[in-house]
Amino acid sequence: MAASSPTEIGMLSRSNAPSSNVTKGSSKGAGNNVEDLLTEKVLKEITCNPCGKVFRYGVRTPRILPCLHSACDKCLKPKTMGRESSVDEPEKTPEQPFAQPKVTCPICRKESDVPGSDISKLPMNFYAVKLLELIDYFKLERKDRLPCIGCAEPAHWRCIECDENYCQDHSDFHNKSRATCDHRILTFKQILLSPRSLSTMRNQYCSSHNNKPLEIFCKDCNRAICTMCAVTQHKTHETKEVSDAVAALKAKVDALKPQITMSLYALRQALTRVKTASREVNVDAQVSSRKVSGMIELCVSAVREKEKELVAELEAKKRMNTEIINSQKEILEGELTSMQTGREFVERAFIGSEIEVLCLEPQIVAKMDELISGDCPTVASETDRVSFTPSGHDTIFKAIEVLGKVGPPKSDRGPRMVVDDNGELVLVDGEGNVTRGETRDLLSMLKVKIVEEEVRIEAEQRQRQIEEERRKAEEETKKAEEERERLETEERKKIEEAARLKALEPPRTPTPLPPRDFTVKFPFSRTFGKHGAEAGQYNGPVGLTINDKGYIVVCDVHNNRIQVVKSDGSYVMGFGVTGTAVGELNGPNDVCMFNGRNFLVADTYNDRVQLFAPTGRFIRTIGQKGKRRAIFMQSMGVAAKEGAGDGPFDKPFSVCVNSKSQIFVSDMGNHRIQMFEANGEFCKQIGSKGDDPGYLMYPYGVAVDTDDNLYVCDLGNHRVQVFSPEGRFQRMIGRGKGEELGFFMQPRSVSIDTKTGCVIVVDTALHRVQIFTSEGKFINTFGTRGKEDNKFISPCGVTCNFDGEIFVSDFRNSRIHVL
Repeated sequence: MAASSPTEIGMLSRSNAPSSNVTKGSSKGAGNNVEDLLTEKVLKEITCNPCGKVFRYGVRTPRILPCLHSACDKCLKPKTMGRESSVDEPEKTPEQPFAQPKVTCPICRKESDVPGSDISKLPMNFYAVKLLELIDYFKLERKDRLPCIGCAEPAHWRCIECDENYCQDHSDFHNKSRATCDHRILTFKQILLSPRSLSTMRNQYCSSHNNKPLEIFCKDCNRAICTMCAVTQHKTHETKEVSDAVAALKAKVDALKPQITMSLYALRQALTRVKTASREVNVDAQVSSRKVSGMIELCVSAVREKEKELVAELEAKKRMNTEIINSQKEILEGELTSMQTGREFVERAFIGSEIEVLCLEPQIVAKMDELISGDCPTVASETDRVSFTPSGHDTIFKAIEVLGKVGPPKSDRGPRMVVDDNGELVLVDGEGNVTRGETRDLLSMLKVKIVEEEVRIEAEQRQRQIEEERRKAEEETKKAEEERERLETEERKKIEEAARLKALEPPRTPTPLPPRDFTVKFPFSRTFGKHGAEAGQYNGPVGLTINDKGYIVVCDVHNNRIQVVKSDGSYVMGFGVTGTAVGELNGPNDVCMFNGRNFLVADTYNDRVQLFAPTGRFIRTIGQKGKRRAIFMQSMGVAAKEGAGDGPFDKPFSVCVNSKSQIFVSDMGNHRIQMFEANGEFCKQIGSKGDDPGYLMYPYGVAVDTDDNLYVCDLGNHRVQVFSPEGRFQRMIGRGKGEELGFFMQPRSVSIDTKTGCVIVVDTALHRVQIFTSEGKFINTFGTRGKEDNKFISPCGVTCNFDGEIFVSDFRNSRIHVL
């Protein structure tokens, strides 16, 4: 029987009334049409996947390809030159031998050889053919047109073992017969609802020897034969009983099942990763698009603000010029009116009597002399013209080019389960460490790690929230106190500032000395200061600098203050108190002069740089606390906000200023140097963590020379690095870690002699000072460990004045050496 198409199946009778000649248990009844009985799996077996049509024997016969995919004849016959050909037959030429025809699987696109160049010789999908046969039987049985094998009555039963159809009476007889009492007799509905019963159908029979079952399998011919064929036609072939051959094949398949299961699992995992990657691509694109829009919006806002500023400036110029022009206009109009009225009066005077004219002679003559000799009022011939001249096109275009770039994100993820290259499920933590084991143990470990990560992140967020609330409360309290005390202290501050400015008046400028010869042995000069908290005493002196008056400015780190002393150590002034509020200090490690008179202080443990007036009055702050790290929350699938970017510090230890008033800060904890404009706006970053040239490891002291080259004490790498004013690496000073001359052990401070360009470096761990040329050649050294006048214990700061005197802060001895 030919198989029915889906349309034919859908048009079968749907009568809900049971037939009177069908006994109980028949497949006929309400709702028992074919499409209601066929499950999704059965429909898939009888449908050609490429064309989506139901197989039909003789028209769309299901064929099995070597790749084990099934397709109908029509899908396997490609159309060539307006006709159908059984296979893709290559054109043969006399020079070209015959090529084996191939057919392409329409599902997996693999090419396979066709036996005998005929697609009809490919094996049929016997399972699909048997299902189609049962569907045809069911359709006939529904119409009472399927005859019983023993009589002409309609058949409603089928023996699975005998593969025959029976009516009610013959099915009962067949079931009671001794030879067939163990056979299973089912309705067609039951068979379609359980297609697995097809596997127990009876054997097929030999076409050459009737009634001889196919019980032998010939391996050489790859076909089933009967016993007669085995002893006649196949007696020299390798044969095996069908049951034994099936058992051997089943054992081989069972042995391969675990590997296939693992391969399927790996493929599913790979497909899951691809789908996840697809979703991540869309999410990344959306997030990045919003970031791009936000950046462009910021740029547009900045341009709009600049537009408003320029337009306002033009309006101001316009108003000023208008006022000047109106003033000049009034002056000229007044003078013109005065001259015209004087001339008219003189002319009218001669119209009257002569005696009256003579009486006014003095006034007339005086007025005429005034009109003749009077100068024209001096006015500007033209006002200052106003126009707009565009500038900085190249800078703007370059800035647009470096607004951002599209690239892969940083890969930093939390604990997760992945499948490795071997198809094994493993646990990977946030640092990339792989743990192997049983899946149940790995899942337990993953759950514990995720819970620990959540607890840690929650604790950090709670701590940050508490700190933020405390900081806001402190700021509000501080603002209230400042507002309350402002009017009371304003006058007192003015008086104190005037007194301190008077104290800062420079002494008489001495005659400049010639450049110092650093190659000769250093004679010990003097020391000043001792341990204490009083004025002129120190508790851990570190950073040093020279102000415009020639005074020495000292960072008194453990007293949390800045002291200004003369070159002989006599106290001039000081400022700073311990605290975290603005204007307060917590471990100041370095100081430099800003615009000649203001103090720029590296407030290390408050993670900021503060600017103070010459009197010690606070002006503003640069930077805040921040680290370059990211915490990923695997359980939430998102990354926490990064803690440090451009501007925040993690332990700023040193600061210096170049000739353009640009500020350089050594951001020790973030392994970089940050550069700011004079107004505190971030400009660029120099260096990052590493030990290659141009990379930094815990940078400390910084200084600039007269050409604005930047010198950095790379403490962790035991060297001094030199960068150009633009931040490009130029050279290194020092030969690395060691105790010999020219080597360093944790250099902490550097200073440049302005006359000779010599580089003075404090070699802290070796308790000495070394001097090099600007090119890095060793010149001289001074100092060893000790408490004597010519010895140091952990020197931390160095500076030199215009005359070549070197000032070194002796940290452990709490004093200043002058060399």
